Amino acid sequence: MLKLFELLKSKGYLILFVLLEVVAIILLYRGSNYHSSIILSSTNFITGKITETATVANSYLGLKEANITLMSRNAQLEREVLRLRSTIERLTIDSLSYRKVMKDSIDQPFPYEYRIAKVVGNITYGNSSYLTIDLGSKDGVHQDMAVLGVSGVVGIIKAVGKRYAQVLPVTNKDFAISCKIKNGEYIGILKWDGETPQQSLLTNLPKHISYAPGDSVYTSNYSAIFPEGIFVGTILEEGSSIDDNFCALKVELSMKLENIKYVYVVTNYDREERENLDAILTHKR
Repeated sequence: MLKLFELLKSKGYLILFVLLEVVAIILLYRGSNYHSSIILSSTNFITGKITETATVANSYLGLKEANITLMSRNAQLEREVLRLRSTIERLTIDSLSYRKVMKDSIDQPFPYEYRIAKVVGNITYGNSSYLTIDLGSKDGVHQDMAVLGVSGVVGIIKAVGKRYAQVLPVTNKDFAISCKIKNGEYIGILKWDGETPQQSLLTNLPKHISYAPGDSVYTSNYSAIFPEGIFVGTILEEGSSIDDNFCALKVELSMKLENIKYVYVVTNYDREERENLDAILTHKR
């Protein structure tokens, strides 16, 4: 009760003013048809605007949910395409292994899992850029996990907190990934040269490599982080190589990171086994 009196004492003039305004509006409404119509018109306008805003907000939330649903379905389709592509490649190499391949496809589940994350930050420091996503260690995210978008490679997990993680994008000079040209046999390293945000360099290619502008570039099977066959971009022209013994090609990147909203964080359940084998071989050397 004491607090109520203190409130009335401190805000008394304001409360009195509001009450007088309400009384004045009621008197105007009852005493004049003209003023009544004005008040009703204003009320209807305000109500209409509130309803319109609520409708837009609900529509936006509905579109957001629909977008997440579409991304989930796209992730499922992407995994299925990669699995089928791997199966077809094995069959092409040895058509006599059909029965074994089909048995392996049933017995061995596809090792990649896609999880949707929202991009909550996009920061640039000089020539280096970073993305922040709303998944962290509590969600099973850890360093060096692949990050993809609906159009291709986005980057790799660089740092992880409990609820958030930082992504090193493909347009960062510290990012590198093993790639190859579609239908090609040579593996190169895709690395951003720091010049054009939407372009990168595919380096370490032999000088006699055959290519044409517009050829597609995909992730190779040499990576234990990225699935094989993920679209990276298209070849523009020959670029500048720091090593005269190799060729470098300019690549137009498929992902536009400026306004990216959602990404996929990819888990490779076979990665630990591959890296353990690599570590054993390295230790023996």
